[in-house]
Amino acid sequence: MSREQRKQVLRARNQATDFEPIDDFSEEAVRLLEEMERSSESRFDALRSPEAVTKIAHATGSFRRDRRFKIAVTDSAEEIPDIPQGACFKYSHSWDGGSLIACSQRIRDGEKMTMVLVREDGFLIGYGIAVTRETESEIEIIDVDYYSRRKAGLKETVLVGTKSFDVGVGHVLVMALMGVCPRPVGVDATTPDSRYVFKSLGFIHDSGTSNPCILRME
Repeated sequence: MSREQRKQVLRARNQATDFEPIDDFSEEAVRLLEEMERSSESRFDALRSPEAVTKIAHATGSFRRDRRFKIAVTDSAEEIPDIPQGACFKYSHSWDGGSLIACSQRIRDGEKMTMVLVREDGFLIGYGIAVTRETESEIEIIDVDYYSRRKAGLKETVLVGTKSFDVGVGHVLVMALMGVCPRPVGVDATTPDSRYVFKSLGFIHDSGTSNPCILRME
């Protein structure tokens, strides 16, 4: 299913041709989504298994190949793309810039940053931003186009023991960043959904803090 087809399915599901997903979620829909995301995180936490991480990583690689995503990695301000018209990202927008475009100025100011870009059929559907240093890195943002998220149907399901888990574009972004960022890699994952993605790829709670959102990969 293409991005446009997924978009039409979601619009039909919400019975609104001009549906704006970020602004128009009802309180009930948000509550149900958060419960589902907590379930993925808590179910994966219950496994506490290196084999589970290996299975998720393998499924992520298969998902990337099967969907023929194009992955680009850059630390150049000149290679940061404009947000495509019609894209629906949380942290970047075609009309007012945002985090991805702001990276261009930060790099010109001397900050060392690495970006991963994921395209489907030439359309930008996800990006990740990390601050990279010689001996460590910090992932700042993982952002996936609304119509390209797991809940939009762009996913692969993997069975780990008797439990099923979904992998999506967020997993592809994190794996790509892990491949180029100096370790240890840290992240402040503030939502159950993002914590599930990072934990399912091997990140664990940073023992140096009591904040459950601070995760780390050695």
